[in-house]
Amino acid sequence: MLDEIVGSILLPRSTDNDAARGQRALVVTAVLTGISVLIVAMRMYARVGLMKMIGREDYMILISLVLACTYLGLVAAEVHFGLGKHSADLSGHVLKAQLERLWAAIPFYNASLIFTKFSILFQYLRIFPDRRFRLACYIVLAIVTTYGTWAVVSAFLNCVPVAKFWEHDMPGYCLSFEAVWFFNASMNIATDTTLLILPMPLLSQLQLPRMQKFALMGVFAVGGLVVITSILRLSSLRSVAQNKDTSYSNVGAAYWTAAECNVAIICACLPFLRPLISRIFPRFLSTNSYTRNQTMSVSRRTAARMTARSHRQKVELYSQDRDYGMYTIDVKSGETNHDGTLAGIEVTTTTMIQESSRNCESTSQRRLVVDV
Repeated sequence: MLDEIVGSILLPRSTDNDAARGQRALVVTAVLTGISVLIVAMRMYARVGLMKMIGREDYMILISLVLACTYLGLVAAEVHFGLGKHSADLSGHVLKAQLERLWAAIPFYNASLIFTKFSILFQYLRIFPDRRFRLACYIVLAIVTTYGTWAVVSAFLNCVPVAKFWEHDMPGYCLSFEAVWFFNASMNIATDTTLLILPMPLLSQLQLPRMQKFALMGVFAVGGLVVITSILRLSSLRSVAQNKDTSYSNVGAAYWTAAECNVAIICACLPFLRPLISRIFPRFLSTNSYTRNQTMSVSRRTAARMTARSHRQKVELYSQDRDYGMYTIDVKSGETNHDGTLAGIEVTTTTMIQESSRNCESTSQRRLVVDV
């Protein structure tokens, strides 16, 4: 029912319904990929053109986009070889060519999702210095790397020999498509949910005006669309796995797969568009004055507490993150405890004191320690 609704919206009714079904998959995939290209281009303009900076998270999203575009090309090839038509209506040569493109498309989709998750995790590691949060990110990164490697390798080697994927009569064996695809889908849903929830406790503690804080959390929460898309894709996967007429049943899975990987790319890019949005709408999500005043007040309070004797005290140092306008703790250097952990950030200041009796200057060193 859902597939029929999507098809009726995007394509007019045609006498050749089977051919129209294949075109539906191509149109949906092309539109979503085109939106991803536009959003990534806006992100790169904001990062390189406006912010004059680029990081590993940007390279990861570019790789993901290239993989998504490759998936689009393979879907177009499947449509060229009769995707949407019944297998019985296709010659053996044409059906084989279509299934070969399907075999190649699956690992490109998996790889695109994995690199998008890498981009999000590298983004988290850059903007959040909290030690426990970073440890959680590295654990999730290891999990994503492990199951992502399995997803790509198992997609290429689902059948032994590989050619049995598109030549069912060939001797050999294949893994259960339903089991493998549902396992990978469940892992994607679980990790996407984790990536969605992971930064929320830290975002809720930011020293921002309430509405701006909620707006920032909302930008990160848009990633929930990926989880919804992944869940909606499950029904189409089951249809393909249980129906031997793959050419006919694969239409829904083709465009829901494209929706999942492209929605993931779009959601991963949205937080980086803030500089571009701020340039177009200067008053929207603007936190510059708030940040500057808050930072100045912290500096003045710190200076007022200094005395002539050297002592250690705990203060909070914040800087404005260039992408989001949020507060993050500056992590540049620090001491190491005997157990190898980071003790804090040491800031050394020099205070010049005028001694009236001797008419000379003396210098005292102050050490301000920030726990992280």
